[in-house]
Amino acid sequence: MPTEAAPAHPNIWSRLLSLTPYVPAAGFVVTLVIQLAGGVGDWKQTALGVGVFWLIGMNGIILGGGHMFIPAPIAESIGWAPSPFQWEVGLANVGWGVLGVTASSFDRDYTLATIIVFSVFMLGAALGHIRSMVRDRNFAPGNAGYIFWYDIIAPLLLIVLYIATR
Repeated sequence: MPTEAAPAHPNIWSRLLSLTPYVPAAGFVVTLVIQLAGGVGDWKQTALGVGVFWLIGMNGIILGGGHMFIPAPIAESIGWAPSPFQWEVGLANVGWGVLGVTASSFDRDYTLATIIVFSVFMLGAALGHIRSMVRDRNFAPGNAGYIFWYDIIAPLLLIVLYIATR
């Protein structure tokens, strides 16, 4: 009688990799708390700048790099098969990531354009996740979990902060 193999436990690298989507949100919170504790003139403007850097910039670079350089585990977490289109999604992510990281060096219009590009992509991705949940019953963590909510909350937060800083 064959024996069943013990379930594989993720190694330390897999566990660390699974935490990377949380890095931008954690970076945003930690950086904002440090800056606010140090005293700032306008907390909304500070929150917007920190948000654009972390929630757009670092998010795009980190998650884009994942799609480009380790596509199989990223696709698996979303409930998809790996695809050559992940390279293109990764490039789009890195593109708006670069916009987010560099936005503080430019004017308010540049920040607005960065938020628009990010928001169109992320809110569109959220609609794709909803379609996948409804049509395919895909409730994989990378489709229906944290990333789904990030795709909605991060752009809305940045839009509100942008409007509040007029």
